[in-house]
Amino acid sequence: MASPKYVAHRGLSMHAPENTIAAFEAAGEAGFWGIECDTYCTVDGRWIVHHDKTVDRMTNGTGAVKDFTFEELRRLDITSGFRLEAYPGQKIPPLEDVLAVCKRYGMHAFIEIEQYHRDADLKELVQLADACGMLENSSFICFNADDLRKVRAIHPGVPLGFLSSQAPKPEDAELAWQLAPAFLDYHYKTVQPEQIRQCAEAGIDVSLWTVNTREEALPFIEAGAAYITTDTVLFDRPSSECKPTL
Repeated sequence: MASPKYVAHRGLSMHAPENTIAAFEAAGEAGFWGIECDTYCTVDGRWIVHHDKTVDRMTNGTGAVKDFTFEELRRLDITSGFRLEAYPGQKIPPLEDVLAVCKRYGMHAFIEIEQYHRDADLKELVQLADACGMLENSSFICFNADDLRKVRAIHPGVPLGFLSSQAPKPEDAELAWQLAPAFLDYHYKTVQPEQIRQCAEAGIDVSLWTVNTREEALPFIEAGAAYITTDTVLFDRPSSECKPTL
């Protein structure tokens, strides 16, 4: 039975405030193979890491993330999240700072594309990963298949992941073949272990989010899940020697 690669969801987000440098460093210290982060492009063209479409839940500000300039976002303080008191002074980080943490710890980056302003922003996103020396250790994931197609047109070999919160459909596998190298990325409550096994037998990797107990993880591990995204440490050795390559 192949061991899946464990991905820290928004960093190790049950141990430090999500999508902060502290959370990504915690994932590195815990030995995770990779991290998942959510990205937006600001009005002045900077890619930052934050989950919600607004800053309201996680910061002392209010408004849509994509409507801020980079400097406006950087003036906000993170005011919510696990063990916030242990990590004072956290800010919304630029993507390059998150990728620097990944590079320092040898972690892969699942970069989720949330919102941007123009197609040129996607090209700059790929170029940013390349400039950070992380393109060969990054995958771009998204719920929007058209955005993944745009990234594929920008770069022929970077791994892509199609996110879905719905039950697997035949067209998902077709999309994975079209975008190859690509994988499918499902919410674990929408998919059955037998479906994971069928995908694995067809040569399609499957990632699952967000699995936070060992009991929930084990059936999917046995079925051959390639990646498991989690908010916490599920097992003693969350890392893997094997990393996707271009």
